[in-house]
Amino acid sequence: MSGDKVDMRPKVNIYPGPDELSVALAVHVAHLSAIACADHGQFRIALSGGSLMEIISTALCSNPVRDDIAWSSWYVFWADERWVPWSSPESNFGHAQHRFFNRVSIPPDQIHATDNSINPSATAQTYESVLAKVFQPQEGQTPRFDLILLGVGEDGHTASLFPGHPGLDESRRWVAPVLNAPKPPPIRITMTLPLINNARNVVFVAVGPGKADILSKVFNPKMQQPELPAHRVNPSDGELRWFIDRAAAAEAVFSSTMVQ
Repeated sequence: MSGDKVDMRPKVNIYPGPDELSVALAVHVAHLSAIACADHGQFRIALSGGSLMEIISTALCSNPVRDDIAWSSWYVFWADERWVPWSSPESNFGHAQHRFFNRVSIPPDQIHATDNSINPSATAQTYESVLAKVFQPQEGQTPRFDLILLGVGEDGHTASLFPGHPGLDESRRWVAPVLNAPKPPPIRITMTLPLINNARNVVFVAVGPGKADILSKVFNPKMQQPELPAHRVNPSDGELRWFIDRAAAAEAVFSSTMVQ
């Protein structure tokens, strides 16, 4: 070994606005997909809800990006999901189905939505079983996603990991139920930090002035404030990257080596 230290700081990409960010993010996702397919024949990705589909879907579903992606190699999961029927406007899967999946050729049996017809604890356990079947990790190992796409809430939550909630300290489970989320709907399913932090690539997406305050806290944390969930995302052997626009970046301070 060379003895060189690995730079674990996130890489930050800042764009003039959401449109430029969307195109750049789609190109980056396509690039990671090509790398994964060349390496192990599959691209295993976890999506999030909120505004993510609005930001990325148009660029991913348009040429030249769309035709450069081997959609048949994609295996799609959710970093978190709301405890609602798929037909609900609050369903992350339902939103992605309308905005994204209907416009590309990912095999339907490779899109893994959560089963909300059973109780939340059983859903989390079932989702772990699906992960084990697709990833086939060795005993004691954690599935390793090629990419997990995340947003960040104005309170610093990411996926459905909220400040002060016990799920933040989960050390064994890959997926956990959330029964009392501080924002509606209160019942959710979320991937845990051990699973998220085992990914090859984690990308946060944040746009607009409403994210400026929380990004200033994520990138410039104060000792007296509780550690924010988004700040605890730090892949142990992977790359962490932020795609943000100028409005979201307005109050944060970045070192020159972080900004790409």
